[in-house]
Amino acid sequence: MHINPEELEAQQRYKLLIGTIIPRPIAFVSTIGKNGVRNLAPFSYFNAVCFNPMIVAFFPLRYKKGDEIKDTVRNIRETGEFVVNVSTEDLAEAVNKASGLYEYEKDEFELTGLTPTPSKMIEPPGVLESPVRMECKLEKMISFGDDAGGADAVFGRIVHLFVDDNLIDNYRIDERKLKPIARLAGNKFSKLGEIFDIERP
Repeated sequence: MHINPEELEAQQRYKLLIGTIIPRPIAFVSTIGKNGVRNLAPFSYFNAVCFNPMIVAFFPLRYKKGDEIKDTVRNIRETGEFVVNVSTEDLAEAVNKASGLYEYEKDEFELTGLTPTPSKMIEPPGVLESPVRMECKLEKMISFGDDAGGADAVFGRIVHLFVDDNLIDNYRIDERKLKPIARLAGNKFSKLGEIFDIERP
């Protein structure tokens, strides 16, 4: 089957992407607004960009034309800071709960029952229950499209990292102890599953 994206409806493009680019790591992003309200939201359009400098990026989507910017995007535009908390098996229910659409004044730490912990270099708190927390300052934000499916690409420079001592040895992370979760299509999530090595040429 050969497919021309220009001939598809937005929902068809969405289904193709989230069904083929899998599994997707989940950035559980914590921010704080100028009003002092804390926000937590998961984003599965997320990945590392480079390590020198240490940059990560995530891409909050707009689901309808003219969609108001997400609380996360608004907060980052106002403060230039955010924390990427790694999503794990133990956090799965809270991550899912935080994905709902809530009023701007709603504190998702209270909603999910998670514990805010002070960051070292920035104002927004991290999630205490997350074993890896990346404190980031906004490097760049780029908007793509105004219609449904458009996104605000958020690039953040990591200025401080917290990694649980039980996970790290000589700067290597034990993925089995980390137990990250990932997004698939629909309501489906995944765990790591089988791990195998292939020697590089």
